[in-house]
Amino acid sequence: MSTKILVRIELSDKYISLNKKIELSFFITGLGVKYTIGTNFGGNISGVFSDILKNLKNNEIIFELTDDPMDVNADILFLGDGVNYFMGERMVDTSESLYLRMKRVQSFFEELSNKKNIKSISVDIDALDTFDYQEFEKIKMKVSEFVDRMVELFKQNDQITPTVRVYFVEK
Repeated sequence: MSTKILVRIELSDKYISLNKKIELSFFITGLGVKYTIGTNFGGNISGVFSDILKNLKNNEIIFELTDDPMDVNADILFLGDGVNYFMGERMVDTSESLYLRMKRVQSFFEELSNKKNIKSISVDIDALDTFDYQEFEKIKMKVSEFVDRMVELFKQNDQITPTVRVYFVEK
């Protein structure tokens, strides 16, 4: 199992310099540290997203959310309650409920969405199934609804990570 979480940000300005994108990437990385979430940008993004990265508009940036800075997936961050996760033969105890993990993710996005110059944010959850943008469930929600909606989606999906694209709408 490899859970990929791909985030796309559209910025308000039509032309964004590389320096501004790097500055935003550092800001987002800082949010990741604050909320104990890993982030990957640019050439560090999974190769399955290389076509998306190459075809971004100038005012867009993408990045991945991961379990931590040393991981390339979000298997534990987006693991349903009561689901056993193994690394090799060793079972990993998340020691944190889905609700608490989603609360960290929601807090990350709440702070990110307050950054001026961000026009829109979308999140592809379980993005390995969506990297070629096949049809999958699309959901619009306020950032403040993320925890409750995700917990409900996991419940509806028997605690398996749902494959959805979340569009955050105005507060």
